[in-house]
Amino acid sequence: MKLTEIIYLVGGYGYGYSAVGDCNIYMIDCGGSLAIVDTGGGKGVPQIIGNIERMGFDADDLEVAFISHCHFDHIGGNKGFKEATGCRIAAQEAEKEELEGLGELTLYSMGLERGLSFEPVEVDTILRGGENVKVGSVAFKVVHTPGHSPGGISLLIEDGGSRCLFPGDTASALGKLGFINGPGFVLPEWQASIKEMMALEPDMMFPGHGTFVLSGAMEHLAVYDEKLNSPWVNIVTSVG
Repeated sequence: MKLTEIIYLVGGYGYGYSAVGDCNIYMIDCGGSLAIVDTGGGKGVPQIIGNIERMGFDADDLEVAFISHCHFDHIGGNKGFKEATGCRIAAQEAEKEELEGLGELTLYSMGLERGLSFEPVEVDTILRGGENVKVGSVAFKVVHTPGHSPGGISLLIEDGGSRCLFPGDTASALGKLGFINGPGFVLPEWQASIKEMMALEPDMMFPGHGTFVLSGAMEHLAVYDEKLNSPWVNIVTSVG
């Protein structure tokens, strides 16, 4: 599904676009090279690759899979994509060991309860935050945005004059709150991460779950910021 000139939705169970357990998976056409954001829960890899091919791209051109954070529904396809395409797995340094050992922060036990199982693979590219990673013609600004998990990252790219943000699960459309108070959750860090995203002044936003935002991303972030800084009783009753 083409969303912008260079951004495509290639997977996501919420859209009926790939297997149960898959987060939203986005592909960026980097002009001869491809990048994806997250790899889903694992079962959807063949279908996602098929989606890429049906859109006229060669999956062998996939250069890197950026991992927004270490939760199972975002990392389960790491091995499948790496073996099928030879792509690099890029993740934040704080979660390297979690990814490679399927530690507590990955919520892998929750994945098993939902019928998902997969093997870990080595992280090839360590991200810290603050760097710009060039893939083909596209520069990905890496921003360390912890709170939802310690090694959460957001990615910012330019597309036709628009600033496009990939926040993983740290933000979503309409201020809808996701998984809160799990292992690795730190509220003050999450609050600061939303402020940092707002400072980037994105026009579009492509979250890990739920709908994407093709204009007015700042308004959606402002709602999220308000919720995270409200009394907890208000946050809980406003989920959904």
